[in-house]
Amino acid sequence: MEKILISLKDKSYPVYVGNSILEQLTYLVDGHNLPKNIFVIVDESLMDVWGPKIKNIFFDENYKRHLYFLKPGEHSKSYLELNKIYSSLINNNFGRDTLIAAVGGGVTGDLAGFAASTFMRGVNLIQVPTTLLAMVDSSIGGKTGINFSKTKNMIGTFYQPQFVFIDTKFLDTLPQKELLSGLGEVIKYAYLSDENFYSFVKKNFDKLIRKENESINYVVTKSAIIKASVVSHDEKESGLRQILNLGHTFAHAFETELNFKIKHGEAVIAGIISAIYLSRNMNIVNDSTLTNLISLTAKVKLPKQLAKINFENVYKIMLLDKKNRNGRIKFVLIKNIGEVLLGVESGKPEIFSALKMMINFISKESSNNWI
Repeated sequence: MEKILISLKDKSYPVYVGNSILEQLTYLVDGHNLPKNIFVIVDESLMDVWGPKIKNIFFDENYKRHLYFLKPGEHSKSYLELNKIYSSLINNNFGRDTLIAAVGGGVTGDLAGFAASTFMRGVNLIQVPTTLLAMVDSSIGGKTGINFSKTKNMIGTFYQPQFVFIDTKFLDTLPQKELLSGLGEVIKYAYLSDENFYSFVKKNFDKLIRKENESINYVVTKSAIIKASVVSHDEKESGLRQILNLGHTFAHAFETELNFKIKHGEAVIAGIISAIYLSRNMNIVNDSTLTNLISLTAKVKLPKQLAKINFENVYKIMLLDKKNRNGRIKFVLIKNIGEVLLGVESGKPEIFSALKMMINFISKESSNNWI
């Protein structure tokens, strides 16, 4: 089991990464001297396969334990579901001596984290991500939130867990569509890192699709290290952490426009493609660099719904993005592998052109002409 440290000014915590380590979770809870009254918010889709093990891990007749089952999907990340969690906590007599455990993907982690940050002005939290996307990205860094008024993550907090516990064994039963969604965030880290990691992801993409253990464990650990480093330098996204939003201004708008009928990672890949083309439209990259950058995303087949987006609607949604200032859309754009530009403003024609190029790119069955 590897231990990665998130070093923050007010609170530092570890990220544990390993394979087949779930049985060690309660020992870590004890080792961190955390409350023994545990309220587990778990994605109910896990229960068919993982239910007995999850129940066994958290069962202890000497302490209060409760499993709250959360329906999968972005629609669960709502004020209504949050209220249900509060009611369940209160009805089951949980107090300030509570540990909330988030067991599931990004939706589970975001919602459980927000509940933990606000219930009784804050109770202890641990993140136990079970999807690739949550392992490499959303479980690390303390972002919590719910969607509101059809806008993604509009209401939320920064609230760090006591630790993050990543058991890659969960990926053995992860559906292929969820795996591809997680690879969207892995691809993002490939662009943000360096040529070595970019080349590894590109060359080993088929192995990642097949869930080859060595490759999967490597990209999970490497991505977690990258995220940990960024968050350690900028906890609340005042500067460097903004690089993690590469493709996300587009992606969140795509998700909202399509009523969350596509996976977050799929939207991120489409968003990265759009950001690359926007970089070209603004003369940040030349055609040769664009061809190299775009080639990695070509390995993923994206849903056809993306071709149906309404450009005006997407633009209006992007105007609500949290990174905007003075009503101006701020983009994170890419110059080359490991080189990104923050806070770039663009005109509407260039944005619409990038969207058109993205749709043309993902609609092609096979082609090396991506310009």
